[in-house]
Amino acid sequence: MPEEPKTACHVTALDKTSNAQMSFDDFDQKGVSASTWRRLSERGCYAAAIEAAEDYLIHAHFAKASEQRDVMFHIAQSLGMIGRYEEAALAVAGAKSPIATPADDLDWNTYLDGTWAFFKRDKAMLARARQILVSEQGRGNQINGSVLSGLLNCFDKPYLSAYQTPCRSEK
Repeated sequence: MPEEPKTACHVTALDKTSNAQMSFDDFDQKGVSASTWRRLSERGCYAAAIEAAEDYLIHAHFAKASEQRDVMFHIAQSLGMIGRYEEAALAVAGAKSPIATPADDLDWNTYLDGTWAFFKRDKAMLARARQILVSEQGRGNQINGSVLSGLLNCFDKPYLSAYQTPCRSEK
């Protein structure tokens, strides 16, 4: 992939102000503008994505605490993508739900446990979390179980590589 021009990985004060006015869905999930966490991450602009998401955490108005946890987790992922595993692990820990409630589709805390284990280089804990997720029902659990499979299959590779789809099918 060609290297992005530096301006493509820059977040201005105006971008941050605009982002703060967006709903969580528009900023984090849909990425409706080039300066959102989602779009910056898709372009490989991980440091700028972290900057945008951190500012969003401070200035946006969240409808639910789970939205804040999602943004925090996405900061963790971006930190992991650039090899800052200790900071990523701390951000993952901060993204966990304080109350583990069973959900049909998404066992959030187990997914985060597995991701945290990758950053902390605990292969056994990652394998346990992966096993739990792949055995649970629900599309979200299957998707996240696949991600943890990739992290386990490519445990010795950087997170940027291990998170990618090819690792999810390697044995």
